[in-house]
Amino acid sequence: MNQREKLTQLLLKQSLISLLKEKNISQISVKELCTSAGINRSTFYLHYANAYELHTQLEQDIIDNANNYLEKIEANNNAKLYVLAFLDYIKKNDELFSVMLLTTPNNTLFSKRLLNAILMNIDDHLQLSVPKSKKPFIYTYLVNGSLAILQMWIQERFLVPSDEMADLIFSLADHSMLAFKSKD
Repeated sequence: MNQREKLTQLLLKQSLISLLKEKNISQISVKELCTSAGINRSTFYLHYANAYELHTQLEQDIIDNANNYLEKIEANNNAKLYVLAFLDYIKKNDELFSVMLLTTPNNTLFSKRLLNAILMNIDDHLQLSVPKSKKPFIYTYLVNGSLAILQMWIQERFLVPSDEMADLIFSLADHSMLAFKSKD
């Protein structure tokens, strides 16, 4: 992909984020996206079939970027450092995560995919000893609980420091996994 294509895709994604602050993806037209990005419709259709495809690509980019960011973290088998790094990443990308985790009502699936990818990243790097048969249940519980905590943290404008949030999330997750382990 050349620089012009990258710039076009970046402009479209930025326009989408801006429009998602005001309306749902189902209410955003290709024409609006193009006007906001300053490109013509034929250029849009060279890259995407519709606004939903652009939205899906944006979601995947966020997940990939978060995973790439976390892969660079030297956690030395310390899951709390991964959680803290992820919270700092959210804070650095405040506008993006505010839109994607708070203002877009249909993004529950994206939120869960994002958090599940982060949990898998932690699990892959730290080899958490979670019973394989119970892993899907544990992850579902952790993803839903963590999502609610993250949404509240963003809504509160990061009132609680990242390290305290990481301690809270890790503590809750750790206690949950211990409960499952003790029943094996």
